[in-house]
Amino acid sequence: MIAFKNPEYLFFLFAIAIPIIIHLFSFRRYKKVYFHNLQFIREIQIEQNSTKSKLKELLILAARIATILFLVLTFAQPYIPYNKKTANNSKPTVAIYIDNSFSTQAESSLGVILNVEKEKAREIIDAYSNETSFYLFSNTAKSTDLREKTKDEIKKEIQEIHWSPNTTLLSDIYKKIQTCANQQNQSLRWHIITDAQKSTCDIAEITIDSNVVITIHPIENLSKTNLSIDSCYFENLQHISGETENLTVRISNHSDDIAANIPIKLFINDTVKAIGTTSVKAHSTNTVTLQYKTAQTGIISGYLQIEDYPILYDNTYYFSYYIEKQVPIIDIYEKIPNKYIAALCKDKPTFSIQEQDVRAIDYSQLRSYSVIILDELQTIPSGLVDAIAKLNGMGKTIICIPSNDVNQNSYNNLFKLFGNQTITGKDTSAAKIAEIDRKSSIFSSILDKKENNTIYPEISQHYVLTNTQNNALITLHNGHAYLTQLARKNNTLFTFASAMTSKNAFATSPLFMSFYNILLATSAVNGLQHTIGNSCELCLPNLQNDEALHITNKELDIIPQFRIDMQTAKVLINPMQQITKDGNYFITQKGTTINGISYNYDRSESQLQFYTNDELQDILSLNENANLISQETNLSAAIQEQAEGKNLWRIMLVCTIISILLEIALILFYDKIIQNKRKEN
Repeated sequence: MIAFKNPEYLFFLFAIAIPIIIHLFSFRRYKKVYFHNLQFIREIQIEQNSTKSKLKELLILAARIATILFLVLTFAQPYIPYNKKTANNSKPTVAIYIDNSFSTQAESSLGVILNVEKEKAREIIDAYSNETSFYLFSNTAKSTDLREKTKDEIKKEIQEIHWSPNTTLLSDIYKKIQTCANQQNQSLRWHIITDAQKSTCDIAEITIDSNVVITIHPIENLSKTNLSIDSCYFENLQHISGETENLTVRISNHSDDIAANIPIKLFINDTVKAIGTTSVKAHSTNTVTLQYKTAQTGIISGYLQIEDYPILYDNTYYFSYYIEKQVPIIDIYEKIPNKYIAALCKDKPTFSIQEQDVRAIDYSQLRSYSVIILDELQTIPSGLVDAIAKLNGMGKTIICIPSNDVNQNSYNNLFKLFGNQTITGKDTSAAKIAEIDRKSSIFSSILDKKENNTIYPEISQHYVLTNTQNNALITLHNGHAYLTQLARKNNTLFTFASAMTSKNAFATSPLFMSFYNILLATSAVNGLQHTIGNSCELCLPNLQNDEALHITNKELDIIPQFRIDMQTAKVLINPMQQITKDGNYFITQKGTTINGISYNYDRSESQLQFYTNDELQDILSLNENANLISQETNLSAAIQEQAEGKNLWRIMLVCTIISILLEIALILFYDKIIQNKRKEN
């Protein structure tokens, strides 16, 4: 399809009729010529009527027609439009996306990738006219993104672009592009300047509208090696001051070579607590466990560190957690408190136990306790079951010890909160403990290894618990579960199958020390870390509903968006884009520090997988409104061709000159050529 910039000049094509008329009607004047011999007249007549003479006239006519045709087309300025949108000859709006993610910290053949991208953006802008409207997008969302900009305005904003911790998919940017296109109601050209990292360059997922033309400008990322700390976690969720902590660190190698003897440093509250080393095979992940102790309580802020170049942002990993000064326990009893539990917690600075009669309990205060003991209740009140249900997600430990005569339905109503476990009856025959789950942290500190002659205590009578598959921590010789552990929504339920009385040998055996570990088995409700740019849900029981929250550190104090559920003490926090740097932060309210919170950069940028130009070309070939300009291409000429199409007027001008020269050549040399051929013949 050929279009014209000045189609009005095509009306002058009627001039082609002039040489045709001249050819058909000859207006030459005849004059008499006297010959002494008629033989000459015969030769002239033969020459005029010859085929070769007619061919000369036709060739001259064709040359004259071609001259007029090409001259008119030269002024009409024909061009081959890039696509249908170019053919409409409307002034397009231009949107530019600069990929300023952390992977652009690496080097390309032309320098640091982000600097190359910014220079490319300036070249693109200069290739358009001053009347063009521009939009600018990056991974850092701004309120001015959807506002039109002039050349000077967009160049100034490009200068201010720096690396961003936000990871943005191209499909998300395209949604904004569609908004701009709808605002303009005309063609929009989107220039994507990126290193084409596969984790974010989801161009194949975009369905391009007919009024949007996409051009990708890939910048080759030369980085081939990178190490990253991906995550960390504790083997045990309970944290006790002075006890050994086992922190497992996950490290990935995103290169083709093995990473050997990589040193890892662990800092707790800015003090080095452990140093380890690990080796990671090419394109694989390895874990290493670091052991340490801390005598501190309250908020524990830590971070892990490795050394790796040139991509630096994923070399540090921040985390934080909370160690209670004392584990708050409430023992809800019906007749008298359990003497064995009281003796176990007596004079233990780790525990703060409150004994409360079930008939006088304030259900609204249950969330203040980490451990709730249902101490040999005959019936569990429905109000208490409802109060426990409202503690979902708060990391509570509920310990259920039945009395000798229980209301099975009330107990089963409690069990429904955690699964399908039920009490189906009572076994009054004595049964010895046969099996203990030694893998559980409940028994790891009191049982070293299984001995063949180990004598376990005998249970005089017990309730039959059903549907306890894979949940039994202690099993009797008859196959019944004696102690089960169920977990749901961060809460944990430990259920004993009998009361703890003097007739129950378990309460007087060394195994009863496992109860100490159960009291410490409170789950870590809040995650160790969060990703910058994402919202998070925390459990913060000490909040006041009418006061703003702050997220602070030494350099920052912001008020995030937050929503508080006072019934469950859950808080949904969204800092929006106010947090841009990884690190350990604190949550405060009215100047009081409530909890710690850690933010890390998204690790998807750590994967050094990039599209090649050929791969991108294959993807873009599926849509006529998408194309690629490599970094070696003359950018200004390529953009001009896209904007204006392929201009043909120069070719038309050359053809005009050739036609004129051809006509002159026919007039001057045609007869001589014919005569020379005659002589040769």
